[in-house]
Amino acid sequence: MVTWSIATVLLAILAIKTFFIGYYRIPQNGMYPGLPAGSRVFAAQRAYSGASSVKRGDIVVFVREENGQRYNYVWRVVALPGEKVEASGESLTINGQAVQRQRVREADGKRVFREQIGDVSYEVAFDPSPRYRPPDVSVMVPPDQFFVMGDNRFDARDSRYFGPISFSSITGKKL
Repeated sequence: MVTWSIATVLLAILAIKTFFIGYYRIPQNGMYPGLPAGSRVFAAQRAYSGASSVKRGDIVVFVREENGQRYNYVWRVVALPGEKVEASGESLTINGQAVQRQRVREADGKRVFREQIGDVSYEVAFDPSPRYRPPDVSVMVPPDQFFVMGDNRFDARDSRYFGPISFSSITGKKL
């Protein structure tokens, strides 16, 4: 009897993980300061009923193929379909409005800011002397697509490199 109970619990856990909750480990510092390298993230799978339910500020998990391999990425949605995004260095503009930032602190050799876009706010980090600077971009986000960025702005391979992501590539939302 106990064996059946344990087996039932294990099957239930496996079903929940398979169909409802994903578990991811952040391998690098692209989402620092909120999710530094080594962080573990739980994400609701199939969290969105449609593209219109994705909100600015959501941290999404999406799949992207590079060099014939599929990778899971965990980045923040900063712009929605139909919005114009311009990013250059530390500057980020959405629909002609500069994103507001307030300096919060210095940590791990980075400057940390509270970034606010509309009523959504979160922390981002900038390395004062980065090894690489992301490319400058100016793009209108197409329908059913989203512009995503890492919170560690000079250490994230995000939409500035590969463009907006499609809704169909999103597999989850951070819980």
